[in-house]
Amino acid sequence: MREIKTYGLTSDQEQVAIDMVENNKREYGNYTLDEVSTDMLNAWIDVAKGYGNSEYAEMLSKAKSNGAEVYTLTDHLGEFSQPLGEVFVTNN
Repeated sequence: MREIKTYGLTSDQEQVAIDMVENNKREYGNYTLDEVSTDMLNAWIDVAKGYGNSEYAEMLSKAKSNGAEVYTLTDHLGEFSQPLGEVFVTNN
């Protein structure tokens, strides 16, 4: 069973992200799920700690230590792509 958690998404965006994970889709409408590399995850943790965002840093660190797959939900509507938030998938 997979556990799916999100950070920074609205409830509608969260539903899209969960649907994408459960149906193994990386694209849906104007959204994509982009896998986050370990190097990028480490950089985000450092930046979050540097800015004093302990909640975000802890969530990222916990995802890393649990071996979660980490994705960014990105909206490609309009001229510029906009990262919306993160999706954490842990296989239990």
